[in-house]
Amino acid sequence: MALALAVVIALALPKRIECSYPGARCGHTGRRGMPCTTYQVEPLGFYLIELAVERNVGFAYETGEDCR
Repeated sequence: MALALAVVIALALPKRIECSYPGARCGHTGRRGMPCTTYQVEPLGFYLIELAVERNVGFAYETGEDCR
């Protein structure tokens, strides 16, 4: 029982993904010519699913844009 609970907790841990899903390409020029990319913070379990199917599943704890 403890092992199952540990796996569920581990799969719910947040992971920051650039460009919405693993392997995606994105980016644009933002204000003042700075390169910008979108990001999502999503559960590790959803990251693994997206890695396998190579597309966005559509669930995230947070989304945003990062300009550096």
